[in-house]
Amino acid sequence: MLIWILDKNNKIKLSKCKYLLFKEVFLIIIIFSLIFMLVSCIPGGDKSTEPTITNSSGVTGESSLYLFDCEKIKLEGTDTTDIKIKNCNLYMDIYEELVLMGEVENISPGIKTDIGITFDFYDKKGDKIISRTIPAFANYVKTGNRLPFCYYIDEKEKYIDMSMVKIGVNYKDYNEIFEGNPVVKIEKYYYGDDGDCLVIEGRVINMGSEKIRNLKLFCTFYNSSGRVVFIRKCYLQREEMIPDEEQKFSLKIIFDEYIPEFTNYRFEVFFEDVIKTPVNL
Repeated sequence: MLIWILDKNNKIKLSKCKYLLFKEVFLIIIIFSLIFMLVSCIPGGDKSTEPTITNSSGVTGESSLYLFDCEKIKLEGTDTTDIKIKNCNLYMDIYEELVLMGEVENISPGIKTDIGITFDFYDKKGDKIISRTIPAFANYVKTGNRLPFCYYIDEKEKYIDMSMVKIGVNYKDYNEIFEGNPVVKIEKYYYGDDGDCLVIEGRVINMGSEKIRNLKLFCTFYNSSGRVVFIRKCYLQREEMIPDEEQKFSLKIIFDEYIPEFTNYRFEVFFEDVIKTPVNL
C-alpha cells in the first residue's frame, strides 16, 4: 500500500518511512477504538441510557409516587341524622392503586333503600378533581345494620394532588316493615394446617315470618385502629329462604401479600322480603 503526502514545498512525493509510521499509528487508533466500543456496550456502563419505568398512566414512578403519602389525605364523612359514615380507611395496595373503604350505618328507626356512596376528591387548593358515585352492595339497610363499601382509585396521575376526600350517601326511605329476619350465627373458626389461611364457619337462619330473597352475606375485616381493611362476600347456596330455614356457610381467608393485616371481623346480612302479589279472580 502506498501513501501520498505533501512535502514542505507542497510537492507530492512518496515516502516509505512515513508510510510505515503512519501505518503503525493507524493500527493503534483502530485497536483503541475497538476497546472503547466493547466497554461502552457492557450493561450498566452508561446510566443515562437506561429506560425509565413508568406506570400504566404514563407517569414515572419516581415523579408520581416517590413522595406520595396517602396517609396525609384527610377523609371526611358527611353524616346525616339517619346515616353515619364510619371506620373509613385509605391505603395503597400492591398494584399502586388507592383503596378507599368504610361503612355506612343506618342509625334511623326506618329502613333505607336505593343507596349510593358518593366520593368527592379535592386538591390542596380546595378544587374538586374527581367525583364518583357507586351503588351499594345491597338494596336495603335495616336499622342498626352496617353496609360496607369499597372503591378503587386507579387514576394515578391525580394521586399527588389529592388532599381531602368527602364521603357521602344518597338514599331513600322505605316505609314497609320487613317480616323476614335472617340471623347470622358463627359456629367456629380455625387456621389451616400450615397456618396459611383462616376458615370461618357458621349458619344463616331466617327467624322471620316471611320468605326472603336476594340474600347476601358480607364479612368486614378491621385493623387494630378499627378501620376497614378489606371486605369479603360469602358464598351461599340459596338466595331465598323460607321461615325457620337455615343454611351453612364457610369463608376462607388466605394469608398472602394481597391481604392487609387485620385483628377482628364482623358479619352483616342483607335481604328483601318476597313481594306478595294479589291474585285477581
